Amino acid sequence: MKLGVFLFFLFSIFYTSFAASTLVCTNGFTLINSKCLKFFPHPGSYATAEASCRSVGATLATVKNANENQAIATFVDRRVDAVWIGLFCFENDLSKCLWDDGTGSAGIYSNFASGFPRVEVGKCVYYSGRGVLMGQWISGDCLGLQKDTQSHVCELPPTMKDDCDYNYNGFCYSLHSPASFVDAQETCEKECGNLVSITSEMENRYVSIIASNGTSSDRAYIGAMWPSPNFLSWIDGSVWSYNKVVPSISRGSANCMVLSTSTSTADPFGFWTNTNCNSVWPFICKRPAGTQCPQNPPVVTVTPVPPTQSFCNAGLLQAPGVFTSPNYPHNYDNNQLSTYQLATLGSYKILLKFTEFITEPMYDIVEVYDGDSPNKPLLGSYSGNLGSFTVNSTGNMLYVRFLSDLGTNFQGFSATFLSYSGP
Repeated sequence: MKLGVFLFFLFSIFYTSFAASTLVCTNGFTLINSKCLKFFPHPGSYATAEASCRSVGATLATVKNANENQAIATFVDRRVDAVWIGLFCFENDLSKCLWDDGTGSAGIYSNFASGFPRVEVGKCVYYSGRGVLMGQWISGDCLGLQKDTQSHVCELPPTMKDDCDYNYNGFCYSLHSPASFVDAQETCEKECGNLVSITSEMENRYVSIIASNGTSSDRAYIGAMWPSPNFLSWIDGSVWSYNKVVPSISRGSANCMVLSTSTSTADPFGFWTNTNCNSVWPFICKRPAGTQCPQNPPVVTVTPVPPTQSFCNAGLLQAPGVFTSPNYPHNYDNNQLSTYQLATLGSYKILLKFTEFITEPMYDIVEVYDGDSPNKPLLGSYSGNLGSFTVNSTGNMLYVRFLSDLGTNFQGFSATFLSYSGP
C-alpha cells in the first residue's frame, strides 16, 4: 500500500455489529445506572484517588442527575463517611465547578450541602456517605498543607463484551511493535480496525496509558494525518471534534501523527505531534468491540482544526491555551502590570512553556506562582533573553505576573500552557 493513498484518499471501515447490545464493565467495575463504578475504601488524598482511577483509564465518579447521586449512596452503602468525587470548584459558583471528565459544570445539577461550595475551605469535593448529610456534597481541601483524606469511587464507561486485551467504551484497542505508518495501518486493517482515532479527553487518557505501560518508546502512532496545511483528519472517518495537538508545531513534510508517552521529551505526555510517515514507531489499533466489517469501506470526510487564540488580563484561562505579553510581538509598554490565571481540570497539572522570552534583565520581570494567586509558592522569577523554557505546576493552577518598569522595553514573551496527567 502506497503512502499517497493515505494523503489524498482517506478511508474508514464501516462496521456491522453482530453482538447483542449488552453493556458490561471491565477491570472489576460494577454496572450501576449505565456506569461502571468501583469503590476504594482506603482513605487517601484527592491526588492519590485521582492517580488510582487514572491507572485504569478511569476518573473519579461524576454525578450528573439525582438518579446518579442516589446510585453513589447505594453503592457506598454507608461503609465510609465520605468519598471523593471528580468535581473541582474554581470559585463559589456552580458554573465554575467542573467535572474531571471534561463534560462541563455542576451548573445543571448539583447536590451541595447548604453553604457549599466554599473554595476558601477547599476546591475539591467529596460526597457524604452517611449521617445527616448523606448524599450531599461538601468542599474538601486538596491543595493546602493539611489535605483532607477520603475514600473514593472510580468511574469507567460501560462497553460491549469482547475478549480483546483493552476494552473501553465500546472499542477494542491493541498495541503493536514499531512499524512505519503505512505498515501500521495495514496491520490494523487485518484486525478489522484502523490506527486509533481519539475523540475525547477520557479516551486520550486511556490510550496514553496503554501506550506508556506497554512500550519503552516515547511515541506511538495514532490514526491522525495532516494531508494539507489547514486540515487534520482521522483515517477512520471520525469527526475532528477533540484536539490534543501540541500548539505551534509546523507541518512541513511530517504529515503523520504520534502520541507522546514520555515526560522527558519536549512534547508533553498525552499530546500529539507530527512525524515523518516513514519513521518507525509502536502503534495502537482500534476497532468496535464485538463487531465485524464488510469488504468495501466508504470514503472519509475530514474537518479543519479549530484555531487557538491569545489572551491577556482576561481572568481565568482554561488549558490548553496561548498568552503573550502586551503588544507582542511588538514591545510592551512601560509600567505594565499583567496577570494571567491558568487552570485545568482538577485531575491534571499544567505544563507552561515560554516559546520566546526577552525582557529587560533584572527590571522587567515575569513571576510564576504554583497556585491561583501570588500568595502561593513562587516557582520562578524570570527576566532577560531566555529563549524557550518550561515551568511545571504541582496542582491544576498557575498564576503568572508580568511587571515592567519605567525604562527600557523589549519584545516580551509568548507562552503556551497545556494540561497533562503525567507524574
